[in-house]
Amino acid sequence: MRIDFSFNTLAVTITCTAILLLVSFSMVLMPPSVDSMVRGPVRVPSDEITWQNYRDYVVDVDFVNSTHIFNSIYAVLRQGPADIHPLGVSYFPAVIPKGTLLYRAGKKEVPGSFEWLAMDHEFSYSFGSRYSSYGRKSLKIRSRKPSSKTGAGAGLGAGNSPTGGPSPNGPSALKAATHMMTFRATRDMNKFIYLDGASAAKSTTGEMDTQELLYNVLRKKFEEANPGQNKMPERDFAEYICKWGKPLGLDGLIRVEIGFEIVLCDFQKDNIELVSNIPLRNPATELGLPSPSVISVENGWPVENNQLLEDKLTDEQKKILEKEYYWQSILDNYSLARQYNWLQAGNAHDQGDKRIKIDYRHFVTGINRIPMDVNPMKRRLLNEHMTFELQSDIVNDLEEILKNDFDYTKSNDWQEIFDEFITKFSPMLKTIQKILHSDERTPEQIAVDVTKYTLNFVLRFTPSDKNLAELGYDRDFATYQYARPPTDLVTESDFLIWSAYVNIVDYVIEKIYDVNNKLMPIVKAAAQDDNSINGQETSIISSCREAIDELIGNLNWISLHYKCEESCDWDEICFTPSWGPGPLAGGFKGHQDTTTVGFGKHFDDASGRQVINYNLQCINIDTLLQQPH
Repeated sequence: MRIDFSFNTLAVTITCTAILLLVSFSMVLMPPSVDSMVRGPVRVPSDEITWQNYRDYVVDVDFVNSTHIFNSIYAVLRQGPADIHPLGVSYFPAVIPKGTLLYRAGKKEVPGSFEWLAMDHEFSYSFGSRYSSYGRKSLKIRSRKPSSKTGAGAGLGAGNSPTGGPSPNGPSALKAATHMMTFRATRDMNKFIYLDGASAAKSTTGEMDTQELLYNVLRKKFEEANPGQNKMPERDFAEYICKWGKPLGLDGLIRVEIGFEIVLCDFQKDNIELVSNIPLRNPATELGLPSPSVISVENGWPVENNQLLEDKLTDEQKKILEKEYYWQSILDNYSLARQYNWLQAGNAHDQGDKRIKIDYRHFVTGINRIPMDVNPMKRRLLNEHMTFELQSDIVNDLEEILKNDFDYTKSNDWQEIFDEFITKFSPMLKTIQKILHSDERTPEQIAVDVTKYTLNFVLRFTPSDKNLAELGYDRDFATYQYARPPTDLVTESDFLIWSAYVNIVDYVIEKIYDVNNKLMPIVKAAAQDDNSINGQETSIISSCREAIDELIGNLNWISLHYKCEESCDWDEICFTPSWGPGPLAGGFKGHQDTTTVGFGKHFDDASGRQVINYNLQCINIDTLLQQPH
């Protein structure tokens, strides 16, 4: 059949083609409109984002979600911040570079399946070193019974610890974990998923939601209705996640406890090699001590219901107990030092574990996907809005990102960018807040002292004559100067993170401008003996005070609330309490418990759970000695 094209037909064809080309071109340049996190080729070169047009590229993310994203990224790979805001809701693509050393204390044999490794040898050594005790202490230890709990808050059983040794909170072993293994990454392990928050807390209050969400979906995916009944829930989580991740090339998970640990899915792959396997030496052996006395009825000791009957001890038995008490007091020093070394190693990562790298281009999060509580201590991934379909969407997103090898060198380092902004503005905001709350200054003094910090900032962006100003100026340019992305925005995750950052920067700068503009008339009136605003000063100061208090409260920056109560001495660390097992983790099994509150924590009625105190404490080895055991 012959088809004749008229001129009009040809014109329509050309017009339609042109429109399609224009639409396709605009889809490359225009930012995505997302409610959650999707991936795709949406690259926008950073030099095409200017002070005039940058707001056109901001995607729809409200202020509350912006603060959640901002604070989640600030806390990535930082132990202290991860514990302060423990309820993780995001998954970060991570890389452990070639040559990184990893540690495990436990049996001599290399694990045949998934298992835990520590980033710090102090972590593994402390967790895995459990030695025989002497005297009365040996009787107390033998009388302990394993936990019968099966929930996520149950104590770890022997051999199920993140580093392979018995749990410090379970029954102490009478044998040492025999070997300290060191592994080396033989290549960049570029398919790890870092779980934010206190993701190794072994709790039921939301810290492990990111793992439980995966487990929920994967159980159905593998059509397995019943999980293992005799394992810790976190082992079930790890087993299913590694089974799911194997065909996707997943290396494993990264979590925070006291220091960072990884769940390595396969010790038999080409990504890791054993470089050291050292039998651990017992401190008692080093001191030349004999084995502890076995205090039992069979050996002639007066024991009833696992208690020594003190009034029935013989003189010889009293001498034995006195001698063993002294031996134990020496050994306790080494044990406490070992635990303190673990705390020190973890504390060193409050500013970040630089051995692990993040590729933010493939960030997957529940933020901006479901409604979440404004309070970060009530913000949960598995809340009433997270349907199974939405959980499946997150798993699908993770499967998509795992099609890529993560490459942190091609990613904006958003944490570094956020750090610079926080470092710049935290001191300014806290100083302004302090001045505005002063009872010793007059309103005129308050106005002058606050504008010492705000006026020069505002004038930096204010032209004396807007007609003579070239290119950027005023508030829009101030925001652009701090929020301009240094490298291209490549994925929709980039746009989501960057848009959240623009919202935070814009909000902070808006408040600084507003406070400055409200207070400058007071300063001008005082300088010029002008009575035009007499009587309004107090209400203006009050308005500024409320604005800054609201700003600081809404930002939820850790740097604006938490600090050490004093400058710590050389033998001390500024300790941020953790939520999982550890030397000072009291109460970690019951975060909603109002009676047994952990060290450095208090029960917060607004959150309905325990939270970390704003004033962090300096601790040393003696602090451990003073805690109940």
